Amino acid sequence: MADQEARLDAAIRSFQEQAAKAAELKDKIAGLRGSARNADGSVTVTVAPSGALLGLQLSPKAMNRTHTALQQEILTAVREATQQAAAAMQQTVQPILGDRADQFKEAFNAHVEPLGPSTPPPAESLAGPAAQQPVRTQRPARPAPADDDDFGGPILRRDSF
Repeated sequence: MADQEARLDAAIRSFQEQAAKAAELKDKIAGLRGSARNADGSVTVTVAPSGALLGLQLSPKAMNRTHTALQQEILTAVREATQQAAAAMQQTVQPILGDRADQFKEAFNAHVEPLGPSTPPPAESLAGPAAQQPVRTQRPARPAPADDDDFGGPILRRDSF
C-alpha cells in the first residue's frame, strides 16, 4: 500500500513539474518574435514563430519600386524574420524540453509549409476589373398628380352617413 502511494505521489509530482514547464514554455513562446529589414531599410516585418505576419512597415522609399519588386522585398524579409523567430524558438525550447525539443519542433511545424522563393503571378491575374465609369441612368419622370376635387372640403362628408 505504501508503495502505491509513493508511486502515486511521484506521478503527481512529475505531472506538476511538467505542467509548470508547459506554463513557462507557453509564456516564453508568447513573447517570441522575429524581425527583418531589407537592405535599404524601406521594408520591415515582424513575425511570430509560426510565420504569422504581425507587422509590416513600408517607408515612402519602398513605394519607388515596382509592385513585383516590392513583393519580393517583403517576402524575403518575411523569410528572414521567420528564420530568426524559429532560431529563437529553438533556443527557448531546448533548455526546457531537452531531449523532446525535436519532437516539439516537428509538432509545431507540422502544419506549416516552408516559405520558399516565389515567382510573381502574371500581371493579368493581379489586375482588378477594368475601371469603369458608373453609368448614370435617368429616373423616369413622375406622373403628374391627377386632379382631385376632393381636397377642398371636410374629410368626412355628412351626406355619406
